[in-house]
This record gives sequence, structure tokens and C-alpha cells, in this order.
Amino acid sequence: MGFYEIILFSLLFLALGSFTSVLIYRLPLTENNRSLNLISPRSHCINCKNKISFINLLPILGFLLQRGICEHCGKKINLSYLIHEINHVIAGLIFLYLHSISYELLFSYFLFFVLYVMIMTDYEKFYLPFSFNICITAIGFISIYFTDLFYIKDYGVIASSQLMLSFYGFFIGFFLLWFINILYKLIKKKDGIGGGDILLLGGFGSIVGPLSLPSIILMGSLFTIFISFLDKDKFKEELPLGSGLILGFFLFQIFKFFELLPQWLVI
Repeated sequence: MGFYEIILFSLLFLALGSFTSVLIYRLPLTENNRSLNLISPRSHCINCKNKISFINLLPILGFLLQRGICEHCGKKINLSYLIHEINHVIAGLIFLYLHSISYELLFSYFLFFVLYVMIMTDYEKFYLPFSFNICITAIGFISIYFTDLFYIKDYGVIASSQLMLSFYGFFIGFFLLWFINILYKLIKKKDGIGGGDILLLGGFGSIVGPLSLPSIILMGSLFTIFISFLDKDKFKEELPLGSGLILGFFLFQIFKFFELLPQWLVI
């Protein structure tokens, strides 16, 4: 791949990284405010409400031109905007290096994009967008027709096809957490696991199949406990299980890609 193609893809990933900031901030707000959507009102300073000029909306460059402060009120701009953009260009270029221009690049980056937004909204607002959960499940069912990126070896032991294995993975992942929540509700008289978390694990099951779910649940639980220690006051009453599961899924996929797990853990 040539230099200009890499620059072009870098700009694309930067733009998508910038868009994640919009999604992370606005998606939780749109739940209770129908007048707000992803494109209206136009991007503005959260503090003074002044609209941000086009040049200052450019990824990284806008932050540098403003020297990290609002051009109108002087309020410090949250560094997370810059971090999101950098994270996406790094991840995107890694996927580009691993898969070149292919369906593997499309599905791997799209999955990363969706999960990146979800991990942030869950961590900040305990919110996992339903539409994004559906996207994860759709990736599990659709990707098998275009790529073997998430191909599950030796699926014949429990299913007649890759598609059936995705179905089994979804339903087992979904109903496992659903059943646990029912038991918790019978004892505590309240929900212990959010619907978004339940659907999320179902989506992961559609991608990795049912036999790999215990590994993701174990890794995800450990990550959730670790996250809870980062801010004990914030997570005193509620834990961001979705964020933990996503981190567990990422780690599982890394181990699987580099063949660092025993075969029986990844079928």
C-alpha cells in the first residue's frame, strides 16, 4: 500500500474518531431529549454554547489551533476528544496493516468502532445503545458470508454450520445473563443486570460461538472488578458490566488472533 493511501485512510480514521466523540456525548442525551439528535444542534462549546467554527472541528488540528481551550470562553477542552481521535487512527492503521483493504478490515474496524462507543457510554452513563447492540449481533451473522475473520474451528461438534453456531451463541449468551438476572430479581426484588448487558453478551455469542463465552465472561468480570476500583464512589451502587465484557472480548480476540489460548477455549 502506498504512502498516499495510508494518509487517506489515516484522515478517514481521524474523522471517524472525531465522530465517536459526538456519539459518546449525544447518544445518552437523546434517550430523554427528543429535540436533540446526532446532527442538530450543531457542535458547540458545552460551557458557553457558542458554535464551533468549521476549522476548529477538524480532528487534532482544531484542538491544537485552539491550544486546548474554547476560542470563545477560554474553558479548557476535554482531552478525551483528542484521545478518541488518536485511538481510532492507531487502531485503524493496525487493522489496515493486518488485513489490507478487505472485508476483514471493514468488519474488524466497524466492530471496534461500535464497541469503542459502547464502552465509553457504559463507563460514563451506564448506557448501552440498543441500536449498537443490534449492530454487534448483525456482524456475527453477516460476517460469516464475507470473511473467515471470526471463523470458529471445529464447530461441527455442536452445530451443522457456522450460521447455526452463531444462533446458538446468541441465544446461550443472551439467556445465560437473562436467567441470572431473573434469579437475582427474585432474591433482591430488583434488576441486577441491565438489558443492554444481556443483549451485548448475546451479540458476542453470535461472533465467537457458545463455547468461547465462558472465557469472555471470566475476563469481562475481572475487568469489571478492576474498573470498579478506579472510581469507588461512582461505582458504589452499579457496575459497568458492559465495559468489562467489551474489554474481555477485546482481550479474547487478541489472544485468539495470536494463538495464545488453548484450542478448547476458542472453538
